[in-house]
Amino acid sequence: MTLKNYCIAFTVICLFIGCGEKRQYSKTEMVEGIVTLDGVPVEEAEVIFYPMGSDTGESATGKTDEKGYYRLSSMMGAPGKGTTAGNYGVTVSKWFVEELAEPYYDPAQDAVVKFKSEEKLPVIYTDIKDSPLRVTVAPGANTINLELESKPRR
Repeated sequence: MTLKNYCIAFTVICLFIGCGEKRQYSKTEMVEGIVTLDGVPVEEAEVIFYPMGSDTGESATGKTDEKGYYRLSSMMGAPGKGTTAGNYGVTVSKWFVEELAEPYYDPAQDAVVKFKSEEKLPVIYTDIKDSPLRVTVAPGANTINLELESKPRR
């Protein structure tokens, strides 16, 4: 199959999917806020809410802007409209990725390494098992500011 045929098939599939019934979204509650590290807004960070315990909530994500502001979107909710009400654990991560001028072979990975990456936030906030961030999304609009510390207390 040629590239042209793949493009035609992709277009037909997109048109077919787009012509179905109107999508039914989950009932979501608006969630937005500011992420700070030691009181300074954190830009370009990924915020993820994970349902906790027996809650049947939906995972949701948001990305911070230059002022640290984020707004959540869930998989089954309307874009930018938050997530379902419930209890959540939260992770926040900010990766710095740089292309290396001189790629090298790393035998541990059995691959040529072309990029260097580094987490810019304290690692405790990046793993749901360790993150101390726990929040409740209530019915209605929610402003949930996430105040991170360089040296968090466990």
